[in-house]
Amino acid sequence: MATGVFAFIPLAEGQAYQHLGMPTGVRQTPEDTIQEILQDAAKIDASLLAPWQKINALNTFLIPRISFTLRGSAMAKVPLNKADKIIRNLVKKWLFLPQRASNELVYIARMGDLCDVVVITHAFRLLTCPDATVRNIAANALPDATEKRIGRAPSNQDTFLSGSLDGEFRRDGHDIASLWSRTRNATCHLGKRIGCRWEWCEECQELGVRVPQIRSDDNTIVAPTARGLLERTLKAAIHSLYVETLNRKPDQGKAFELTSKWDASNHFLARGSFTRFADWRFIHRARLNLAVF
Repeated sequence: MATGVFAFIPLAEGQAYQHLGMPTGVRQTPEDTIQEILQDAAKIDASLLAPWQKINALNTFLIPRISFTLRGSAMAKVPLNKADKIIRNLVKKWLFLPQRASNELVYIARMGDLCDVVVITHAFRLLTCPDATVRNIAANALPDATEKRIGRAPSNQDTFLSGSLDGEFRRDGHDIASLWSRTRNATCHLGKRIGCRWEWCEECQELGVRVPQIRSDDNTIVAPTARGLLERTLKAAIHSLYVETLNRKPDQGKAFELTSKWDASNHFLARGSFTRFADWRFIHRARLNLAVF
């Protein structure tokens, strides 16, 4: 019976190995994966697809790959921000928009926001996992991370995860980076933009996430029983923020005011329905006063 020979090669300092498609080690940012995604984006740009087809391909094939990578890696935001700028410029090009146009017009998935959403969602799913073993491990690890920060056993962890710097939470615990410290940072960053925060319910004895609605005074608390809705709720709040930011800009003009009131006014943007390629290009140039008659 033949026996296999296995060679174990030690990792160099800062090197990572691939596990389930994710770099695992001290340095986890999958820069090779980001570069591959940008190369694919360049191929979409060079293809003969219609503009709305290019955007659909980006949303269908590339953005999910970025989301998958973010779920399994502690990714640094610098390479993400570079990728975000490149993709944003490509979408503006496909829509025949000048590069100085408002970024809210071409919002696909801002990488920094997407990273924060994924981290918060992953932590919440671990704490509310139907598998008791996974849930208990997460429930025991979170108080340990909180205790290192404040120097005592915590009563609950909502203030820690929300990124509070008041009182004892200002203390430097000299703890190493973990999922919980990343969740704390992500909630702090996203909280400044949409006001989300973790909230402990004494009555139910459970930890939920409060997500204020940008366009109204209502608040949505995502409880463990609705664990599958958190990511969608956070993304909806971010989308509302972009719409609200765009509406507050004073120079959008009458064209935007009219087309934003009825979906039928811009149905052709995403699908090209009932529109020829020549008409589609003309409409964008005319809307921006770039058409030559």
